[in-house]
Amino acid sequence: MTDVKDLMTVGPVTLDPEAKIEEAWKLMHREYVRHIPVCKGDYLVGLVTQRDLLVNAQNTSLLSLPVAEIMVFDVQTVDKDQPAAFAAQRMIDEKISCLPVVENGDLIGIVTDSDFLNLVIKMLSS
Repeated sequence: MTDVKDLMTVGPVTLDPEAKIEEAWKLMHREYVRHIPVCKGDYLVGLVTQRDLLVNAQNTSLLSLPVAEIMVFDVQTVDKDQPAAFAAQRMIDEKISCLPVVENGDLIGIVTDSDFLNLVIKMLSS
């Protein structure tokens, strides 16, 4: 059985809640990611997504605001030892494309829809 820890990206890029929205945009492009967990130290406090940035893209005056202004605060998370199937079903049910992986509130990784697609490709190829 595949667990979340087998699929997750360990040590994903993160931002501080006071980081500017413009910085989030640049980081997404530079790192080729669509989701950035927002942390105070290692503690997960929010999530900013490419969709959040695109929704606010028309208002360029927002670029200088902190990501805390647009981030999701009530972030769905998953434990590293939970079955990958559980995480995938939760993402489908909640209509979300990622789940930060936390341990005692601290971010340790992230699992995304791309991770599940890569798993399917491996399974279909073998």
